[in-house]
Amino acid sequence: MGRRAALSPGRLGGIAFLLSGGLYLIKSVLDFYVGDPPSTGPEILAWRSSHEVALAWIDEVLFAATVLLIPGVIALYRALDGSNRAWVGFGCGTLAATIPTLFAVLIVHGRLAFPVYGMRVDDPTTITLLVSLYYGGLHAVNLLFAGACIVLGLSMRRGVFGSVAGMVGVAAGATQLVVAYPWLVDPGIILVFQAILAAWLLLSGWRMAQPSIPSTTAPRAP
Repeated sequence: MGRRAALSPGRLGGIAFLLSGGLYLIKSVLDFYVGDPPSTGPEILAWRSSHEVALAWIDEVLFAATVLLIPGVIALYRALDGSNRAWVGFGCGTLAATIPTLFAVLIVHGRLAFPVYGMRVDDPTTITLLVSLYYGGLHAVNLLFAGACIVLGLSMRRGVFGSVAGMVGVAAGATQLVVAYPWLVDPGIILVFQAILAAWLLLSGWRMAQPSIPSTTAPRAP
């Protein structure tokens, strides 16, 4: 019985959220180290060459963080009783929509970071297109995160997650609206705002990983 509780979907989803939050924080630190991309093809090629290892790690870390979101979103939906709460379903659905969007963005970033069969993008025009697609895709991801975090944060305030996780979720959503436009904001502010999103994932994951988390679903009469 104890083993079944330890391997319950809720706990596994919570652990997945914890790991995803930690990896997302690492990715944000790497982004800060790499800095904003230049605006011309030759400059982008030089920027890519000088940050080759960091760009490769960004791709790998973000891939793992995205995969871990899958069980985390499922567990969050169940913990918040999404089948009986329309706004929870909307928030978790929006959060789930970030996953395939992130995978599409990662495919583009992979061509920036890694060669395939010895083929490497070295054409200035092509690499400019890759960078614009990648950061344009992240713009969509950040907007999806914004909507999901605000809705789910509000849904958490009076539930089993507590007011702190709810407030951090709302703050994460609000700051993601700013992160969606990184070319207008100082990189240091972007790092702090991304850390708030990671903190919400960590808080939510930690709560779901607790073996004593109560069910939000009321018992039904036979």
